[in-house]
Amino acid sequence: MYFEEVRIGQSLPPLERIITLPMMVAYAGATWDWHRYHYDQAVAKAMGQPAPFVDGQMFGGLLAKLVLDWAGPDAMLRKLRLRYRGMVYAGERVICQGQVSRIEERDGRSLVVCELRIEAGDGRTGVDSASAEVELPRSPAVQ
Repeated sequence: MYFEEVRIGQSLPPLERIITLPMMVAYAGATWDWHRYHYDQAVAKAMGQPAPFVDGQMFGGLLAKLVLDWAGPDAMLRKLRLRYRGMVYAGERVICQGQVSRIEERDGRSLVVCELRIEAGDGRTGVDSASAEVELPRSPAVQ
């Protein structure tokens, strides 16, 4: 995608995933976050949770994927900010969504800011107040 193709208010194609327990274990291994409440049913239940809950860092990975899948292989994610708002549990479906909120040129870079959020399949908020700043290439026709 080229910078010139983007419009304020443009929606990013949603990214949906069912977060499985094997995905959570793989993520724990990749990030060295071995807190058992992210993968052990008994530990999660002892804490009063219905199931192991998703590591918040995993949400950051999903939001980065949402933005970069939309922006394309020549884009560069410059900033990602998010706030965790609610629990999402193993086996639940999440929907990652975004919308372009700002387009600007700064310091020789063509930047797009997107507002982002993640909801569980039942509408509960997992992440809100999230944003990403992505640098896009200029169209060769404009340069």
